[in-house]
This record gives sequence, C-alpha cells and structure tokens, in this order.
Amino acid sequence: MLGRRAGQAVRWGVALGLSPCACGEPAPSPTPVVAGPAEPGTWAHALGFEGGVRITGVVTPVEVEPGQPVAVGFTVNDAGKGRRFRVGLWPPRPASRQVAQGGQGAPPVEVPVDPRARFETVEPSEAGEVSVELVLPAPWHAAQAVLTVELLDGDRPVPAVDGPRREDGRGMLGVVDVPVRPTAVVAVPMPAPPTLDGRLDEPGWAAATVYPLVGSLDGEPYDARPGVVRWAWDAEALYVAVEIDDPDVWSEYTQHDDPLWKQEVFEVFVFGDAERRGYLELQVSPRGTTFDARFERYRKGDEAWDGTWRAAVSLRGTVDDRRDRDEGWSAELALPWPELCEHTEITCPPRAGQHFVVNAFRFERPRGAAPVGLALSPPRVPDFHAPENAAVLELGGP
Repeated sequence: MLGRRAGQAVRWGVALGLSPCACGEPAPSPTPVVAGPAEPGTWAHALGFEGGVRITGVVTPVEVEPGQPVAVGFTVNDAGKGRRFRVGLWPPRPASRQVAQGGQGAPPVEVPVDPRARFETVEPSEAGEVSVELVLPAPWHAAQAVLTVELLDGDRPVPAVDGPRREDGRGMLGVVDVPVRPTAVVAVPMPAPPTLDGRLDEPGWAAATVYPLVGSLDGEPYDARPGVVRWAWDAEALYVAVEIDDPDVWSEYTQHDDPLWKQEVFEVFVFGDAERRGYLELQVSPRGTTFDARFERYRKGDEAWDGTWRAAVSLRGTVDDRRDRDEGWSAELALPWPELCEHTEITCPPRAGQHFVVNAFRFERPRGAAPVGLALSPPRVPDFHAPENAAVLELGGP
C-alpha cells in the first residue's frame, strides 16, 4: 500500500549503522527485544538535476516486508520527459556511505555497489509520470531500505544538484521501514550421518542452504572475513556446519569448558521457543575445544553440565602462530535429539515440517583490531542469550 502522497514530507532516517563489534561475552538483555528504526527527520522533497530536470510528487510505501515489491512513483517536469531514470533500492549503510579522499574539491571516490541493492531503469509516461517496482530481497536484516534515483544520459549518470542527494550525485527518494523478522532457515534431510571431521565433504552438506553470519547488532555483512552456516538433520541428530574465512585463526584454550568466548569461537544456541526458558549453549573453538551449558531459564542454569553432543574441526592454517597467514577453519556439530528434547521445548521424535528456535554466533578477534560479533539471525541487542529475534528453523522434508 502506497503511504506517501505528493506534497508530503518524506521521512528520512538513513542510519549509518551500528558496529557489529561485541567485546567479550555479551551483557544480559534486561528486556525483550523491541525492534524498530530510530525516529527520522524530514526533508522538503524535490530533486533537481543538471539540465533543469526536476522530480516531484514522490510516492513510496511506508513499510514493506522482505521478499515483497516496493512500489515507487514520482513525476518529472517537461525537461525530464523522454529521459531515462534508474531507481535503486539499498540497505541503509551502503546507501548513506560517503567517501572522502584527496581533500576539499577532489572528485568523489566511487563506492562499489552493494550486492543487496536492486535497480530498475524506467522512462516517464507522456504525462511525465514514473512508476516502478523493485523487490526487497529476503532475508533483509536492516530495519529500513533506502530508495535512490539517477538521471541517465546514455549510461552516464547526471548528478543531482538540488535536494537530498549523495556525494556521488544519486538523488534520495525516501526511506521505507522494514519490519525486523527472524532469519528463516531450513535443515535439509541428511541421507546418511556425516563423518564428523570438520570437512563438509558429504553430499548432504552440498545440498544444504548456505546462510551467512552477519553483524549481531545491525545485520550488516562481514565481507572482510566471511562465515557461513549450514543445517541438516536425520532421525538421530540435528547437524550444524560452519565455514569461516580467517587469515589469522587463533585459539589458546585447550580444556573442555574453558571460557572459549574470550577468544575466537563458534557458538550454537538451541532455544526451542522464544520464551527465555529451557535452552542449550554449545561452543567449539578453532582448536576443537568445546564448551556447553544448559539453562532452565534466561541465564539461569548449569555451566558444569556436559552433553553428549559432538564436534570436529578442520583447520586451513594454524592456531598457534599469529605471525603466519592462515586461510580459515570449518566445523561440524552433531546434536542428538534426545538431548535437545530433554533440555528445550523441542518435542521428539523430530518430523519434517517441525519448527523451533535456534541461533548461531561467531566471535572474530582480528589481531590489533576490535572484536566482532556475528550472528545467523541478529539478536539486535548485545546479548547472545536473547531469543526474541533468533532464527526459526524448519526441518525440511525429502
């Protein structure tokens, strides 16, 4: 539903983005997650381009769901009729990114286009009206999406010179709210139990969907050292696999139940539901050291508990020498159903189509830089134990 009309001020709230850094074990969350954008400001809304082309009467939705079309409309003056316009849909951080290099008066530095951005090129009608739809990708972790427009001269963008615009000349059409939704994931059926060696070379893993680990607060990708998670299952266990690119794989802990979260680690939380009761926390380090704990309710539980789950790691590098250059590491975890059903709200036996709540996290600690907390489904608060925006996992069928 289109919620803005010509003459109305367009709401603006292009967040520059929260840092995905999480330093140490995240602090408790005092209240459930309440997601939503910050209160935006306003801009009088008209855009002018070189050559006298003007855009007015912008119409965009107030809110859109991931996977749904974003309908955009605007009107151009006579100078814009017969011209071509490229409308873009962006996550807020890349949309607002500005690059300064070379000092005052230096030409703008081109910023690579974010792979999540979507574009459509359109021409106005004889009446000067433009209407276009762009589909918002799913999943979409940002709480907003930003709409831009470029006037084209052939393939060359003509800079906007008046109204809300970026340094590179893109005009800004508006901001659309996106409801924060948990990441939806599917665990594929595993034809045969994987050999737990951390190598992910079984056909079952090849058929599994790949889910990226993103900033735990803002959902932004971590392109410098990406990591992905896969899920699978059979009648015996739920399986989790992670692959991490890391030029400096590092871990010093060697004893089970050492505080692995203080260094580099991969963590899995099995909540069952989002009610802050009955969940498990399972961790494995690049060294293959494990930590586990069960919780009867939010952060109240038994860290001395030892489960029967298993994990294995495959290294592409070393964990002892921080002076060399590594490639990364991967891990496989097997979580037996009887254990999951005993300590969470999951019911056994498992069945195709069953849903429950899980999450996966990674602590990355680059040498000489701030720690980074990454998540399968961003909890939106600095608290890995918060289940309100954890991923909803479905057991897939054949």
